[in-house]
This record gives sequence, C-alpha cells and structure tokens, in this order.
Amino acid sequence: DKGLGNFASNSFDVVIMTQALQAVEYPDRILDEMLRVGRQCIITFPNFGHWRCRWYLATKGRMPVSDFMPYTWYNTPNIHFCTFADFEELVHERRAKVLDRLAVDHLHRNGWVGRLWPNLLGEIGIYRVSSPGLQQHQVAV
Repeated sequence: DKGLGNFASNSFDVVIMTQALQAVEYPDRILDEMLRVGRQCIITFPNFGHWRCRWYLATKGRMPVSDFMPYTWYNTPNIHFCTFADFEELVHERRAKVLDRLAVDHLHRNGWVGRLWPNLLGEIGIYRVSSPGLQQHQVAV
C-alpha cells in the first residue's frame, strides 16, 4: 500500500503489479499512484467473477477455496475481491484507459473461451492501462 510516494511523477514508462491488487488495502489509491509514476501500468489479478467462484458460492454457500486460491475467508491475503467488470469500472472512474485486456486460465493460457465471455470464463485478468490523456502509441510494451 505504500512505497510509490518515493517516486516522482512520470518516473517510469511502465509500472507492473501482478496478482496483488486484491491484497492491498486501497486498490483505487494504488491505481492512482501507479498511473502517476508511470505512463502505463500492467496489472494482473484473479477474477472473482469466474464461473467456478460463482458455482462454488451457489452450491456450497461458502467463499471459494481451490488450488489457485487455497485460503479460507478468514486467513486469505485477498481483501478486495473484484471481477473484470469491477476493475474496468475503476479504470473508467479514474479517467484512465484500458489499452489491452487478456483473460487467461490459471495456467496462463489464452483461448477462445476467455475471449468469448471474459468476465465469466477468465480466471486471471492481464490489463494494460494508460494514464489519462496518454496516446496508445507513445509507449511500446
């Protein structure tokens, strides 16, 4: 949750956060700081809107536990569960732009299934987001 304040604005071309957005106290503030210090961000996170999470909740009435998310609700580092739709709304609220989105499975495979209904069928989201006003071609990743 802290640490980016040590960097000046626009210090980096790209800032990367992988599999941690759901574990920070203030994901919105972290996104703001990432966009401040970098012109683009690459952010990955588990999709809690994935059909297996939904099915687990619907059939067992409990928070999902799996090989990919092995924690119970009381000892998980994940404190902010979100879906792809939730994250994209946050990006929009921050007046930033989603440049690329990839929905993959837990083995990081990207197939037609994840492209068909990413919020339902993608287990992990990989997003490239730009600061407000940045043109897509300015930074190549």
